[in-house]
Amino acid sequence: MLTSFTRRHKLDYEPCKLRYKFVPAAFRYDLLKTVLERIHDSEDGHLREYGVYRHLSVMVNKDYERLVGEDTINEFYSSDLLVDLVLTAQWHEVLSMVEALIAIRRLKRREANDLFDYHHIGYEATDHGAGTVQVEVKYDALVEEVDRAEEAASQHPAIAALLRDARQALVAPKEVSAENSITNSMKAIEGYLKAWLAEKGVKASTLGEAVKEIRSRKLVDTTIANALEQFYIYRNKQPNIGHGSVAPSDAGHSEALLVLDMASSFINYFHRLDGNSPP
Repeated sequence: MLTSFTRRHKLDYEPCKLRYKFVPAAFRYDLLKTVLERIHDSEDGHLREYGVYRHLSVMVNKDYERLVGEDTINEFYSSDLLVDLVLTAQWHEVLSMVEALIAIRRLKRREANDLFDYHHIGYEATDHGAGTVQVEVKYDALVEEVDRAEEAASQHPAIAALLRDARQALVAPKEVSAENSITNSMKAIEGYLKAWLAEKGVKASTLGEAVKEIRSRKLVDTTIANALEQFYIYRNKQPNIGHGSVAPSDAGHSEALLVLDMASSFINYFHRLDGNSPP
């Protein structure tokens, strides 16, 4: 599979950041080649291919050529129908096709993830148990960190909910919002630090006041206090995140993931400062 001279020497490899809400043509062609190779490993490949074409069309609510009977399919079905379906589909429809192909055993989860990695597409096929595979935003390490932060904030349900909302704002295909994710991440760390200080008899009304109290009372190492302050400064500089603005924020998906990661890491750090074992 995909062992041409070009691929073996990575001459079609395009170094770039992870891409979201986008599936390049190169990925679609590789997907087709992988699936067609598996379909045509037997004599009835043409019939099986038509079945895949029809199944994918239905899965993404597309009309398809209705052909009945083996002779009719062999005479009138063309692979161009499947190729056109995949090449012209919306990015989210292609991801739905990947899920469908894995479900009907025309594509392996590992193969899908190898293609996502090679083409720098920010999604991965994940196992949800009971034979169910779903394509999700790719950030395994971050998910683990956020899960720990949610557990650390379990005594403060509103803060844990903010972390979940921050993650959801980056996952839901039709509702992806970097601004909302960053805003919720910032609210989560602000709320957690205010509660953390209150347990020590220290009052702070804002994130800025919390950082000031933490620094002045030398509750953490100076370097960490500085990092927390820069986090606060970043929030204030972003329009529609720190403050309302008519200007849109230029923060993207990568920045939102970074802020969620940092907020979660800070929450976990302050949780452990009180002698708590890692969640």
